Amino acid sequence: MSPLSPGSSRPLARSALVGLVASTIDLVVLGVLVDHLGVQPAWANVPALTLGLVVQFVGNKCFAFQDRSSALLRQGTLFLAIELCAFALNAGLFHVLGVWLVWPWWLARVVASAAVYFGFSYPLWSRVFRQEVRS
Repeated sequence: MSPLSPGSSRPLARSALVGLVASTIDLVVLGVLVDHLGVQPAWANVPALTLGLVVQFVGNKCFAFQDRSSALLRQGTLFLAIELCAFALNAGLFHVLGVWLVWPWWLARVVASAAVYFGFSYPLWSRVFRQEVRS
C-alpha cells in the first residue's frame, strides 16, 4: 500500500500533526532568531530546521507510526539520511523562495516545508517506521 493511499490515513494524519508541531517550533525559533536577535534568515534557518528534525523523529517514531521496536540506531540512521536530503531540499527551496523570489521568510518556510514533507519525507519515513499491528 502506498503511504499516501486512503488506507494509510491514520499514520498520515498523525504524522501531519507531528509536522505541524515541528513546523511551529521551527517557525518560532526562526522568528526569534530573525526578528528578535537580528540573525540573517539564511543563518537562522539551520538551528530552526535542526530542532524541527528532532521533533519529527521522536514524534513520527512514537506517535505517528506507533513504532515500539528497539531498532533505534537503524531507524535513526535511515531517518537522518532521509532528513539530510530533506534538509538540503528545504534549505534550497527556502533560499529560492525567500532570497531569489523575496517571499516573506515565514511563507517561504511553510511552503518549502510542506513541499518537502509531502513529496519526499513522509513517503520514505513510512518505510523506516513500522506501524504496530493490533489484533
